[in-house]
Amino acid sequence: MTEAVEGHVTTEIVMLNPETVRGASNLTSQEFLAQLMSKLGGKNPEETGGFQEAPLAYDAVWALALALNKTVGPLKAKGRRLEDFNYNNKDITAEIYRALNTSSFEGVSGHVVFDAQGSRMAWTLIEQLQGGSYKKIGYYDMTKGNLSWYGNDRWIGSGPPADQTVVIQKFRYLSQKLFVSVSVFAGLGILMGIVCLTFNIYNSNVRYIQNSQPYLNNMTAVGCMMALAAVFPLGIDGLHVRNSQFPVVCQFRLWLLGLGFSLAYGSMFTKIWWVHTVFTKKDEKKDKRKHLEPWKLYATVGVLLVIDILSLMIWQIVDPLHITVEKFTKEAPKGDVDQLIEPLLQHCSSEKMNTWLGKTSLGLTLYFCILYILPVNAFPDFCMQSFH
Repeated sequence: MTEAVEGHVTTEIVMLNPETVRGASNLTSQEFLAQLMSKLGGKNPEETGGFQEAPLAYDAVWALALALNKTVGPLKAKGRRLEDFNYNNKDITAEIYRALNTSSFEGVSGHVVFDAQGSRMAWTLIEQLQGGSYKKIGYYDMTKGNLSWYGNDRWIGSGPPADQTVVIQKFRYLSQKLFVSVSVFAGLGILMGIVCLTFNIYNSNVRYIQNSQPYLNNMTAVGCMMALAAVFPLGIDGLHVRNSQFPVVCQFRLWLLGLGFSLAYGSMFTKIWWVHTVFTKKDEKKDKRKHLEPWKLYATVGVLLVIDILSLMIWQIVDPLHITVEKFTKEAPKGDVDQLIEPLLQHCSSEKMNTWLGKTSLGLTLYFCILYILPVNAFPDFCMQSFH
């Protein structure tokens, strides 16, 4: 117990004025203490009940006496006397209370003054247990807001203990090992897309390549590479860029994914629709059935791309993406009971994020419906042959 309480701090009201000041009683605190001890007749003051509180009781009597003196004049003006006081007379009680509330004088316990609720606004003594005994380390005057600190406080450890649980905010970042691993796979995918694009361009004169609409194949490869390239800005967070640069990264992610999806799936949709158109015209001649103007294919991809660009531009202008800090449940670190860790996460967001994502999801759903559901339901033979 002795080891546990060593160094603790305690506060209590100052019961004896530390300064040598003569107050309303014309006594200093030391003179009052000497007279009190002489009245005890040689008894041990520490073992005498009420000894420490005696200065407060002495000043309380003086406060009451001065307040009663101040009520004589106002009561006389009203035709009243203090002798007429009883506990049912509210007028005399109000005058006494008003006089007490405005009391202010120097006493043997310090400056005597009361607050609006009638509580004594006294000095506060600050003590610390050092080596088994209390040492005065400071005073606080609440009437003036002054703190007198002696500077003789001693602490176990590097300094005083925390007066509250310290919350440390710590940002959580993407695992760099995971980011590098996924980036390597994305890089291999982009490299494969370049190989496919090069092969397609180099063999553009081959009949089989020409019949498969090489320009649409090129768009598909470019779109896939753009979607794979979005992995790099998606892995960039506050660990790599400053907060002022984060919105640029957010927009870069959005445009790469949006345009990459439009090019890749838009061109594939156009090819599937072209094959569907060719194989469903069974009543036409063979040479006419295979004929389809290329510009119509490119125009279809262009329309899908323009729609996506307009949507992204409206999103960026009306409700641009910005950095948002999300707070998670506080965690207690090991070995320190005075600290809590509050994890923070930075991500891209906008004011109406759910609305924009809903529109994007609707567009994706329409794409997949056109790509897969419509051909399978309407033309099962063609789809089964394609799957084989």
